[in-house]
Amino acid sequence: MPRHRLNAHNSLHALLDSTPRSRRPGRHRSTAPSTVGKAVRVGALTAFVGAVGLTAGTAAQAAAQPAPALPKIALPESVKMPAGLVLPPELDKIARDVLPPSAFTPGVPGHPGIRKAVKPVSGTVTSGYGPRWGTNHNGVDIANKIGTPIYAVTDGVVLESGPASGFGQWVRVKQDDGTIGVFGHVDQSFVRPGQHVSAGQKIATVGNRGQSTGPHLHYEVWDANGKKINPQVWLNQRGVHP
Repeated sequence: MPRHRLNAHNSLHALLDSTPRSRRPGRHRSTAPSTVGKAVRVGALTAFVGAVGLTAGTAAQAAAQPAPALPKIALPESVKMPAGLVLPPELDKIARDVLPPSAFTPGVPGHPGIRKAVKPVSGTVTSGYGPRWGTNHNGVDIANKIGTPIYAVTDGVVLESGPASGFGQWVRVKQDDGTIGVFGHVDQSFVRPGQHVSAGQKIATVGNRGQSTGPHLHYEVWDANGKKINPQVWLNQRGVHP
């Protein structure tokens, strides 16, 4: 017959059953319990409890030990995290531990460590970047009523806040990737030059100042060299779709 593994419960019974049968009461006899039998049972139980306590203590000590750090893996710089991949926090930490920093490209939605970005304002896009009325329209116009909140798109530092030619009033923010965000035709500004702002922070409200055909936000993005780039493409790369 195959052997059966003894669990903790069976082990205790096995220890208790080690009492000599000659000293046990018969099945039909009613006698006082043997003092020797009691001693054997108590001794067996004490040994069993001690063994369980030792095992539990060893397990507790093992659990208290810190988990070993993951080794750094020498991967080529060409390794990149797939765009659009969103990792839970625990896997994000593991990825950071084993992948080179170049694997995480700031500005690409879904990458671990992605810098937060939000819509500059809610509303309807009425004009995009490109040729318009015989000239080039350097921003994206998002229409909404006067007083609608305007938000910092990324963390950054306010460069300018106040009157501006053509815009009536604007706010310029150096954004977290070195670009400059321009918020034009604002009605009210709530920030000042040199102030640090966070993505999603209210910095102004929609207005109809300057050369404007109706209440809207004119949002531009300038690169590090001052070139005005397509803000819709830049926003889309950050996972923002006005």
